[in-house]
Amino acid sequence: MTSHLARARMNPTRAQLHVWPRHARVHVMFAPDPYRCDDPHRLWPLIEAIRLGSVACCDAKGAIVVSHVPIVLDRTRGPLGTLIGHFDRRNPHCAALAQADEAVVSFLGPDSGVSPDWYGTAPRVPTWLYVAVQARGRATMVTDVAGLRDSVVRASVLALAEGSPWSADGVEDYMAKLLPHIVGFEIPLHRLEGQLRLAQQNGPDDRARVERALSAGSLQQRRMAEAMRRFADDLPVMA
Repeated sequence: MTSHLARARMNPTRAQLHVWPRHARVHVMFAPDPYRCDDPHRLWPLIEAIRLGSVACCDAKGAIVVSHVPIVLDRTRGPLGTLIGHFDRRNPHCAALAQADEAVVSFLGPDSGVSPDWYGTAPRVPTWLYVAVQARGRATMVTDVAGLRDSVVRASVLALAEGSPWSADGVEDYMAKLLPHIVGFEIPLHRLEGQLRLAQQNGPDDRARVERALSAGSLQQRRMAEAMRRFADDLPVMA
């Protein structure tokens, strides 16, 4: 029920970037047909909502390295888009990503557990609903000043409060001091797939009960209910 990759217990939406050494071969994400989604126009907004990436890879010795970075999606570059981010130059991830044949970027969120007593039918067991996206491509490292500045500005915009007057033009000198200390990366995507586990295995009444319970819950649960409503008309139903 949960992803094959460990879920970071983060705020409403999360991303995980997994990069494997050159000899490794990564299997495609397991997603039964009723849950599978391969439409980039439905998956792009999810990537853009998740933003923060948990970056995991194996270094040249096979040790696992994990970092956390904001991920920016450029929909206009390539048929499936391009992912953009940057690392602290001291981070060993720079070398690992530069030598990897393929990067796998997993985005997870929103998600929520479902209590058995929410259903109108029995027997039931607890389960988990979630939205996940997995993207693949080979990374290119970015070290030129113009490319690095673009990466930093794009990532900075993700963190701005609505209506914030901040502009990169006002901090050029400060940014010029930062750029030598980072390394950027771009990942043109050659595969994009998603999994939408939104209670499709239940009948209409039970799905409605789950949605109502989530709508009355925490912020995370309300976001899960919103996802159920958002995709309701497009979901293949198993029940």
